[in-house]
Amino acid sequence: MRDGGVTIAIKAVPRARRTQAIALQDGRLRVQIAAPPHEGQSNAALQRYLAEAAGVRPSATRIHRGSSGARKLVEVDGPAPQIVAQLTAAFGTLEEAG
Repeated sequence: MRDGGVTIAIKAVPRARRTQAIALQDGRLRVQIAAPPHEGQSNAALQRYLAEAAGVRPSATRIHRGSSGARKLVEVDGPAPQIVAQLTAAFGTLEEAG
């Protein structure tokens, strides 16, 4: 967690049927993305998805590291307690996958 926002570790899986968080895997949120990894389409879809889950504008999210790989760090700007509460409500029931 950062001051004025949060950083989320993601394991992205592009070309899924729909965009959804499916599990926690090795400390990362595993997210299936219904977009190909072509010309940043899957990154944009991931940012929109996380923004909606966090209750912020898509422009408040950015890929901090890993824009061309499956392992990403995504920063979400805004009040950290509110973002954490929103994300916990959205993804709190996910199980740890092995």
